[in-house]
Amino acid sequence: MITKGKRQQGTPYFISDKHSLQLERVPFNERLFQENWLQKLIHSNPQILPIDDIESGFAPLISLGREVTTPVGYIDNLFISPNGYITIVETKLWKNPEAKREVVGQIIDYAKELTTWSYSKLNESIKAPGKDNIIELIKKFEFIDEQQEQILIDNIERNLKRGRFLLLIVGDGIRESVEDMVDFLSGSPQLQFTLGLIELQVYKDPNSMEDLIVIPNLITRTREITRAVIKIESLPNSVVIVETDFTESKTKGFVRSTITEDDFFEQLAQNTDSETVSFTKKILEDSIKKGYFIDWNQGSFVAKYPDPNGSGQEITLYVVDKKGRFYLMQNGKRLIRLGLSYTIAEDYAKSTAKLITGLEQHEKYSDIWSRYGKTMEIKPVYNAFMDEVERFIDTVNRQSKVS
Repeated sequence: MITKGKRQQGTPYFISDKHSLQLERVPFNERLFQENWLQKLIHSNPQILPIDDIESGFAPLISLGREVTTPVGYIDNLFISPNGYITIVETKLWKNPEAKREVVGQIIDYAKELTTWSYSKLNESIKAPGKDNIIELIKKFEFIDEQQEQILIDNIERNLKRGRFLLLIVGDGIRESVEDMVDFLSGSPQLQFTLGLIELQVYKDPNSMEDLIVIPNLITRTREITRAVIKIESLPNSVVIVETDFTESKTKGFVRSTITEDDFFEQLAQNTDSETVSFTKKILEDSIKKGYFIDWNQGSFVAKYPDPNGSGQEITLYVVDKKGRFYLMQNGKRLIRLGLSYTIAEDYAKSTAKLITGLEQHEKYSDIWSRYGKTMEIKPVYNAFMDEVERFIDTVNRQSKVS
């Protein structure tokens, strides 16, 4: 389901110990800003696009190039994730009269064209003389051995064939009619693409034309965002990027992210065996039935329990990742911030570690295990482990009532 962003927003201020300065919005109709400028900005700083808040499986973005040639036109920006998921970006300045009419259809045409491509054709299209190929680009972000290379190539081939793309329209202002078009296209059952609309707002210091602040504003998204904390970080070339640290509104229960879940089990099957996949699905199903919140990350799902006092924070119960590992995350400091005792996390790590042969409580960090566990190590003691999870939750609930 697509949720439209709220239009209310304030004017940013730069505040220091000596003064406060109201920043001035720069309209994109000024000569400084052309679509080429946008493409370069996104190519050099893909982190300004809030991919995790649309489909985390497509992050992080690794640029494959700008103005990538296809028979139906030039793709403004093309990206790939370390797992082989492709993002197509179309940049538009709405001063262009054709933008509103054609932008959605244009990016859909690019996606349809790529579904006819192979890995080899994609690689050939982005590789210029002396430049890295796709695998070499990804290796700069993540170590890949020869066996993983073939798995990655297979993933890319499969995603091209299925049309499993993230399509992003990025510009200076999103019109309501374009949002309606995305609603319509996203609801069409024959289309398998995920679409997102991102508005880039540009502000300047009124005392300087060189220093700019670029704020990404996610207009259309799959999960509601209720709070945004802005961090300003100076970067070279007099451009300041504003990263948005989104905190989502979550309720007890399961938030489904279909593409992420499918991708997770596909990659788990590649890394492990059918027995591990089957047991992991049982863990997920049981976690949902128990009402735990399921948080999907790039390569794992995390079962969490909401703070009983209603702070909106969650306490991690366990993590299952795509490599077939099962483990705890540090909870001690989180419990202290919630006004609870660190020993609750210590006791939980100790009692669960005892269930698995060769596993101990970490010597230095007493709220986690001494090593990653394997998912199949949990299977023989699964019922006992889930009993310990419930005891941990009961203890959290009791202490929360006391505090």
